[in-house]
Amino acid sequence: MKRILGLILAFTFSISLYASDCEAPISKERFDSLLKTLELKNNDHQKYILISAYSNRECMSVNQLLSFIDLIDEHKVKVSIVQELCNSVFDKENIDQLMTNFTEYEKSVILKSVK
Repeated sequence: MKRILGLILAFTFSISLYASDCEAPISKERFDSLLKTLELKNNDHQKYILISAYSNRECMSVNQLLSFIDLIDEHKVKVSIVQELCNSVFDKENIDQLMTNFTEYEKSVILKSVK
């Protein structure tokens, strides 16, 4: 019985870590803290993993996500981040701002993943 209760609590906690239907993007203080953590990472792959993890747990605005993307050097990684995270931004009406530096083909690939 204790095991079942433990599993239910663990499952409930893990679900609560994911951002869903957020009411506001993360605070400036929290964002600045996450940004500093990203700046310490050496390569784009590590940054990609952290950005994905952050956006699964936190609500972010397009501008906040753009600040994260600016830390990425490799263009393909930027495209992958936008494609993966465009559905989880707080202000989806501004999603076109995420795609200003992409080709028309890249934009079309990203837009296919938008729900």
